[in-house]
Amino acid sequence: MRHLKSKIVALSLTAVLAAAGLAGCGNPDGAAGNGERITFWYTADQFNADPYVEIVNTYNAGQGKTDGVYVKALIKSDQSNSHIQYCTGKGSQVDLIAVNDRYAFNNIAQGFYTNLQDYVDDASTYTKNEDGEAYFDVANYAANNLDRYRFNVDTREAGEGEDLYALPILSNACVLYYNETYFEEAGIHIISVPEDELDAYNTAHGTTYAPRGYAEYTAASSPESGLATSKNLAGETVVKVFNNLIPMSFLEVNTLAKYFSEAWNAKSSPSKYGILNEWWFSHGWAVGGDCVKYDEEKGQYVFTLGSEQPNYLVTEALSVNGHDYAAGDILTYRDGKYLAAHPDAELSKHLYELPSQYEQFREFCAWSQVKGVDVDEEFVGYGISPSPATLGQTSKITYFTSGEVAMVAEGANAMDSIGNALRNSDTTWNAALMYTYREFEGEDPDPSGTLAVIGKSGFEGELRTQDGTKIVGKLGASSINFGYAIPANSRHKDAAWKFLQYLTSEEAQRVFAKHDAGVPSNSTLVTSEEFYNKENKKCSNYRALSIMSEVCEIGDWSYFENGEWITDWSLTLNDDVRNGEMSLATFFATYEPATDALLKEYKFKLHGKE
Repeated sequence: MRHLKSKIVALSLTAVLAAAGLAGCGNPDGAAGNGERITFWYTADQFNADPYVEIVNTYNAGQGKTDGVYVKALIKSDQSNSHIQYCTGKGSQVDLIAVNDRYAFNNIAQGFYTNLQDYVDDASTYTKNEDGEAYFDVANYAANNLDRYRFNVDTREAGEGEDLYALPILSNACVLYYNETYFEEAGIHIISVPEDELDAYNTAHGTTYAPRGYAEYTAASSPESGLATSKNLAGETVVKVFNNLIPMSFLEVNTLAKYFSEAWNAKSSPSKYGILNEWWFSHGWAVGGDCVKYDEEKGQYVFTLGSEQPNYLVTEALSVNGHDYAAGDILTYRDGKYLAAHPDAELSKHLYELPSQYEQFREFCAWSQVKGVDVDEEFVGYGISPSPATLGQTSKITYFTSGEVAMVAEGANAMDSIGNALRNSDTTWNAALMYTYREFEGEDPDPSGTLAVIGKSGFEGELRTQDGTKIVGKLGASSINFGYAIPANSRHKDAAWKFLQYLTSEEAQRVFAKHDAGVPSNSTLVTSEEFYNKENKKCSNYRALSIMSEVCEIGDWSYFENGEWITDWSLTLNDDVRNGEMSLATFFATYEPATDALLKEYKFKLHGKE
């Protein structure tokens, strides 16, 4: 694939040619054939354009003839923030258009797109392949990928259960990229075994790997014979194991990051910092926290990034405040607040207290603050991540590919840039699942503490349980995805719906997979061995991309009508706070009232943010 910068230049030129009527972008010929002609604008700024060309050509030569539709495809840069000029009025220019989920809810509210729910509910509109199988099935998509295009224009509610206005095409799943060369040189043995397959793997191979993302074992407790030993941070001789298909706990990821941070391992760290992630989402969402939640008493959303209200994991099915929960669920902010006001000893027996959103956010801030410097009155910085001031104008990907940081959280679309930068290097790299909250029997979960060594003092590395439920949080991360919508002013809506089904079908999504052009949003394909075990990939662990694509969600930039409510506090967060120049107490005292005042004026309501 071409380098990203070169590709953008090429795409921009193609867009200019297309606007001048000089580019057909790969259609087999210039004629519309015998079918109803539709215009398809596809966005490929983040992904290779070749898959779109192949899909359109294949459709026009085959299924399109059956459907009676001919597609003229034109490449366009993302125009989601200016769709009013393309999707309204009488002068229809396009019949299928890309929509960035950052703008989806607001654009839907303004009437830019055709409501697809009637099509979805009417199976008679479904097109079929030559074997009589429908190209479209709503069950083929993860809720997290569909819900970002669901909205009710009357109630202004968004998400689960509302009408669908676009179909997702690719998931820019966020994963944890790591420098495999650094890990191997540090004596870390790497395996790739999902947690739900670990017992069977151990039985089949005669091994004893614990369900941990990162673990240390005494030599006598080595999970597999022949594994090399090395020194841990305490100077003990241990066997180190990293499983890139089990999410690390916060204690695990912090310990691993310390090996590759000069502040903790000045003599032998190959990098200056261990980890880099500019997004707090995985910290907060792991325990059910967020930066906003709906306050029913106030009748509005409130800024909850600094909420000290405990979060609770449900360990046995129960009902709180009239809402039912299954074991493994996390109470909503709404019901946690209700429980605080109405203590119930019987309910509490089956609830396990997790850290508050404030504690998780403090942990996130500690990563980038100088080791030993106060984060608040109880917590000090770790110095395992570059601060925004240290990072400067250097991109996260460049920081990773230059070897300055050992792990970086980034989207699937970063693979192209990473692969190109390291193509002629001896450095190998790979992807792993993001981290989440996890507790183990006999180990203090305090992320600033010391990782327990398996085989020492009776520690076995088993997950803590209550009522038979594992004490684990939610695996999650943010992503910015694209979907495709039919403009409200399209004159060929039925024809566009036919092609949209094909474009987002398993058959077409195989083309994206073949070209390594992002992670398909079709769950049937992306969760199959056909996808994550395929050859000629940019990195070998596509299964991490597969798993994360099913759980990534929209970030705070996409929640409401506009981004004004986030601008001031996020700028200060990513400057003064994360640089250690403003205390958390000052930050929240300054920004909670002002943010709440902005949120009071907002009308959108998102399911899942209660």
